[in-house]
Amino acid sequence: MSLLSVEEALERVLSQCAPRSTVCLPLEQAVSYALAQDARAQVNLPAFDNSAVDGYAVRVADAASASEQNPVVLPVLLTQAAGSAPGMLPVGGCARVLTGGPVPQGADAVVMQEDTARQPDGSVAILEAPVSGEHIRLACTDIRVGEVVLAAGTCIGPAELAALAAAGCSHVDVVRKPVVAVITTGDEIVDLSTSLPLAPGAIYNSNAPLLSALLASIEVPLLKRYHLPDDFDATVLLFRQLTEAGTEAVIIAGGVSVGDRDFVKPAIQAIGSLDLWRVALKPGKPLAFGSAANTLFFGLPGNPASVMVTFELFVRPALWKLSGRNRLHRPVISGILQDAISHDLGRREYVRATLRSNNGQCQVTTTGAQGSGRLRSLIGANALVIIPEDCPGYSPGDTVQAMILNGDSE
Repeated sequence: MSLLSVEEALERVLSQCAPRSTVCLPLEQAVSYALAQDARAQVNLPAFDNSAVDGYAVRVADAASASEQNPVVLPVLLTQAAGSAPGMLPVGGCARVLTGGPVPQGADAVVMQEDTARQPDGSVAILEAPVSGEHIRLACTDIRVGEVVLAAGTCIGPAELAALAAAGCSHVDVVRKPVVAVITTGDEIVDLSTSLPLAPGAIYNSNAPLLSALLASIEVPLLKRYHLPDDFDATVLLFRQLTEAGTEAVIIAGGVSVGDRDFVKPAIQAIGSLDLWRVALKPGKPLAFGSAANTLFFGLPGNPASVMVTFELFVRPALWKLSGRNRLHRPVISGILQDAISHDLGRREYVRATLRSNNGQCQVTTTGAQGSGRLRSLIGANALVIIPEDCPGYSPGDTVQAMILNGDSE
């Protein structure tokens, strides 16, 4: 089978990912969910003209000649604190107004407290001529009732939550997150909690906690973790059970290559269809993707570095699309490489690296040896340097493209 490009493989995966059903949630329970439809403002923002500073609301005409040398003294006729109803400012007077307080009717500017001097009789001296509209936040200048606050597909974070709350959206329709299960495979794999010390030929299961943490990092809940021996019948049985139980995405680590005891691909084919399994990618060439009924299967290579890279390139965008997000791709930025990278032509390579800013320059440093079984290459990695298929490698000082791993989507 010929190798698929990364783009072709991702297009095939995403073509089978439709957003899940919609659920209405109280606003504060909707963090990390994507909006199922546009959220529209229920109130105007601001709801009324209000002061941006502590100071005095005035009619510009009453204080047009004010300066430090020739202050204009006005009586304080009103006090407008936050939460009070706006009054009417008579001609020739001013109103004490606090930040967020309503600007009284008739006033057309606010003079900052720092540009005034309170007089012994309670009046106030205006020391600077006001400008019409100065320090006033006009009603409806942020958003009007019925306008879209956030578009469908937007993921709700802290800022989005605050905007929706201010706009009066107490409940929102969001896309339900997919039901996800994780499976690790291999007779040699031992759970860390069940067997100490290791028997000869055994290794601890690092992929199960890795995949659990990757799901948590993108705020997709994990239904359950399973481990399979290298057994075709057991693999088919679990796949069928998960499909019948309504699991919507199954992520499998290991068992997807061409070895005699790699059963993930034939097991998917036994209950459904297999769509691809070899990608022009390093690490992560053997990649299985298939479906049965309403369940999607992601078969990832067994080496931890391959698990992380293929999860990031294919599984994360798919889960985000299933979750209704409209932005699926990580940011890619330019940086200056600090060490050399060699590369064999033919496959696109994603090199684990760290990004840091130094005097305004983005510096990129690889995490050392990049073998797919080297767990140390994952430690500290916050980016993947992208090495194109036809690139022989890079030298220190070269400009490279790097995908940020801990940033939001583009």
